[in-house]
Amino acid sequence: MTEIIFKILGILLAIFSFLPFFSSKHWFFRIFDFLRIQLAALLIVTLGITSLFISFTSIIDLIVILFIIAGICCNLIIIVPYISLNKNIQPAEKQSEIVVLSVNVKQENSNYKHLIQLAKKIQPDILLTIETNKDWENNLKEIESNFKTVIRAPKENRYGMHLYSKLDIQEYKINYLIANEYPSIKAKMRFNNFAFDFWGIHPPPPSPTEKTTSKQKDAELMKLAKIISESENQTIVAGDFNNVTWSKTSKLFGKISNLKDARKKRGIHPTFPANYPLFRFPIDLIFHSNDIQIGHLKTVQLIGSDHLPLHFSFTIHSETKKKNNVDREVENLADKTIQQGKKAAIFEN
Repeated sequence: MTEIIFKILGILLAIFSFLPFFSSKHWFFRIFDFLRIQLAALLIVTLGITSLFISFTSIIDLIVILFIIAGICCNLIIIVPYISLNKNIQPAEKQSEIVVLSVNVKQENSNYKHLIQLAKKIQPDILLTIETNKDWENNLKEIESNFKTVIRAPKENRYGMHLYSKLDIQEYKINYLIANEYPSIKAKMRFNNFAFDFWGIHPPPPSPTEKTTSKQKDAELMKLAKIISESENQTIVAGDFNNVTWSKTSKLFGKISNLKDARKKRGIHPTFPANYPLFRFPIDLIFHSNDIQIGHLKTVQLIGSDHLPLHFSFTIHSETKKKNNVDREVENLADKTIQQGKKAAIFEN
């Protein structure tokens, strides 16, 4: 009986590993992309236990083992490029470094002091807060005097956002890229004679409790990628993408926007769910232009939220970037995704 259970478990885990490759945007197909680390670990354990029971003369048993191995390889091929190679780079001069703290606070969380203490400890030049409503805005007034500018987009739907900056902001805009419920913030900042665009985003996730499909999330990311691709400004994007760093959508976002994923070869740094370390995956992401160099990148202490704060630094080495030439086929895919997201915003909201 134990033998049958583990064989079935191995087959199911392998199937789950391949489901995200299907074109369906339903949350059931998308969710397993978030669980690559956990699937790989479970498959390795299942392979070890199943190997104790199988007969290597049985074709069926060998097919089961090969299927489990295929599932392991599938997951490892996807997550290995994000394994850390100790690429925390320190700037030649500390004064050239911009320090950022990006955190989804969880709207219902009332541990305001935890974030205030963290901000005072880290002293970020840029603080991006996500899921912040009026209560959070009022309780964070204590640290507002530490910043030159505060951009406020409070919401009571768990999609509010605030951006606090010590840097000079030349202009900013609160955007609603796909639906009026989900703000994103764009701020053109200046530091050490270099101007750059900073984006804070938080598209809605596909899940049983949120959106049935990933259409709105994917559309918002594609819309933003196209906007960035048409700009010559150095750009950095941070926030809760509700999208794992290795997903097809994240890679397409990077390709269209011509931005680099800060996690590549720097470590996975999972951020959600904060209270369950074994189940965490990376959905609070950072993308940046080629002439922006990431220094350190790490998660920091719990603040009562279901996300870990993301603490990173970067330096800028050029004011402008080359425009990105995107393949027509890729551009058509992005346009189609945006149209699907706009329709979903009408029917899913």
